[in-house]
Amino acid sequence: MADRIAFVTSGATGLGYATVRALLEAGWDVFFTYRNNAANADTLVKYGQNLGRRVTCAQADLLDKSEAVAAAEQCLETFGRVDAFVHNFGPFVFEHMAVADYPTDLWVKMLDGNLTNFLWLYPLFAGGMRKNRFGRIVTVGFAGAGDAAGWRYRGPYAAAKSALASLTRTIAREERTNGITANMVCPGDIQGAHKMERIEDVLPTSDPVHRPPVGEDVARLIVFLCHPLSSQVNGTVTEITGGYDILHTNWKNER
Repeated sequence: MADRIAFVTSGATGLGYATVRALLEAGWDVFFTYRNNAANADTLVKYGQNLGRRVTCAQADLLDKSEAVAAAEQCLETFGRVDAFVHNFGPFVFEHMAVADYPTDLWVKMLDGNLTNFLWLYPLFAGGMRKNRFGRIVTVGFAGAGDAAGWRYRGPYAAAKSALASLTRTIAREERTNGITANMVCPGDIQGAHKMERIEDVLPTSDPVHRPPVGEDVARLIVFLCHPLSSQVNGTVTEITGGYDILHTNWKNER
């Protein structure tokens, strides 16, 4: 694969870290943002450089439009273009709170952080992608986002991610003739340190079907969606849950 440039938001921790690592290993040059974890960011930069890749990062608060745009512009200035935009960033509220009880500032944070800031960044990359007739957009949702599922005590987050799923599919339809694809990945319940781990970190296990999900499970799909030969996978919302939520019907009792 010829050198390709990826821009990854919130890439120094969690699923973002696993994604940056996987893209570097797949031969991508990467620009990623981080907010607080400079040590992890430095580790990723050195890791990519040891692989012979070009990798740069920028500290940015992606809830601040000016900082988000500045990071994107720095990437374009450094690399000249962006071939894949992986929007991993998205704040979450762990406190249980009914929709009617959400204060306005928290509503705004959920909407800006999980939806609006995508629109701050995507247009900055779209022109170059159209010009080069190649682009990959990957957004990150939650299991159920593609169906606009309700989520008790997580209403604003779920609403924003479901809207992002619709927006992702819209972009897929609008830009398909320009060589640009847009897909969403929806991780299941990947907990704590598992978000940065590889599959081999949780193997072997006596029950491989029920091994804990890890960040590499998500990152592998993102790398696939970004590949130049993955153009026929477009407008999808794919859940990475191990099938735990598949509804089971005993058809023999329903004939």
